[in-house]
Amino acid sequence: MNRVSWRVLAATAVGLMGLSAALSGVATASAGTTAAHPAVTGIKGDPQPEIKPFKIAATGAGGATAAIESNGALVVAYAISAGDGRTVVCVLARGASKCSSSVTLTPPGGRALESTPQVFAPSPNHVVVLTETCCDSSADDVDLVYTSANGGRTFAAPVAVGALGIGATAEVGSQLLIDGAASGFTDGIVAEAIPALGAAGPPATEANPITATSTAQAAGGYKGGALVASEYDGPKWWTYVSYAPAGKSFNATGSYHSVGSFPNEELIGMSGDALLTQEATGAEALKVRVFNGKSFGPAHVVPDSGGGGPEWFSLVTDPRGQLHVLSDRAFSPVSYDLYLQSSWTGAAWTGRENLGNGIDSNEFGSALDSLGSGLAVGTEGHEPVWAFPILAPQGVSFALKAATIAPGHSTVASGKGSPVAKGRAVQLQVERGGLWYWVATTHENASGAFSFTIKGTTAGTRDYRAVVSDFAGYLQYGYSPARALKVS
Repeated sequence: MNRVSWRVLAATAVGLMGLSAALSGVATASAGTTAAHPAVTGIKGDPQPEIKPFKIAATGAGGATAAIESNGALVVAYAISAGDGRTVVCVLARGASKCSSSVTLTPPGGRALESTPQVFAPSPNHVVVLTETCCDSSADDVDLVYTSANGGRTFAAPVAVGALGIGATAEVGSQLLIDGAASGFTDGIVAEAIPALGAAGPPATEANPITATSTAQAAGGYKGGALVASEYDGPKWWTYVSYAPAGKSFNATGSYHSVGSFPNEELIGMSGDALLTQEATGAEALKVRVFNGKSFGPAHVVPDSGGGGPEWFSLVTDPRGQLHVLSDRAFSPVSYDLYLQSSWTGAAWTGRENLGNGIDSNEFGSALDSLGSGLAVGTEGHEPVWAFPILAPQGVSFALKAATIAPGHSTVASGKGSPVAKGRAVQLQVERGGLWYWVATTHENASGAFSFTIKGTTAGTRDYRAVVSDFAGYLQYGYSPARALKVS
């Protein structure tokens, strides 16, 4: 099976800054002219200029993770290629393609990294990076936690928090949950939890919640409880999941109980309360299940995910509970582009959104906010570290009160933005020679509605549309359907 399960960072909740601006009056446009805006350059089609990957670093060392700070800033952690264990932490403002700050974390004693650095933003201004390192004269594997109190610009000296091989991580309440394979893989998985802030050392005990041989691990959470998953690739594939409710010690084996056992399914990942697996037989399609506190609900097949072949998949759940599956595979219409599709329950999915060429990446991390916007980051071996912006949908309706008017007469064009945002700017555009030109601007009222008055000046037919573009790095450009206005 040519498949790699991606390490998935639990999404960080962050609200969108207020969608507000000064509300202005209704704009008036003249049909077929842009005289009021002579410097405007026409655009073709429905471009999304912000949805394109950009390079953070020339070379990485396999794998990157992301988190979202409470102010909306994006934080990326990745290893430096041939960097002797060093990790770079890059802070990105929304909509920016260059780091506003960048710091390099160097483990003591010349230790080397053993897995992808994991980054979290557990509270305002605080960024936490967890790394697994090896080796020096005093010990083999050592997990180190670096903490920043100024948004990721500088970090305090690292704190050793144990020697667990990091197979998967999740932020559960005020704790960081870590799980990995037990010694020799044959004793199942080991799970432990440390404070998300203020870790002073390793926990006194570790849990062994799943004892079957483990070749892959995943972690998630449900209402403050811990979910851990393990894969066994013996004569028959199995995926196992155990759960420790909120209030129980995540470092005690007795806190966990089995909540799922799925034969002939490979473990791809977990995020929040959702589990992503892949059929080991048959169509080899992806399946997603959601935990309800006692067991997992029905399995739902992710559309267009079967067929096998070289492929990489990931699951991330945003703070609202919406599921998002990222895929990078040879069977996409454009080979190895990174695609996103979303669902609330797994039963119905959005169409796939192309985030850009992902051919240089096969290990990814992702983080989404309460709008479903954020970032996916990835690299492969000594390839560049790429960032793929993920923006929330922004839509707009548009209609003409009259589709035909006489010269010198007027009609009203109206519509409504989605999601509703009082004061959001709305552009009226007209099509000329295959390009769209800005004619006028107005703003949404409290219900999201807007209107333009379009006056017919010369005979002919022109297409008009409404366009909304607000909050760089958060929302997509929204384009209404074109409406034809005939002046006759």
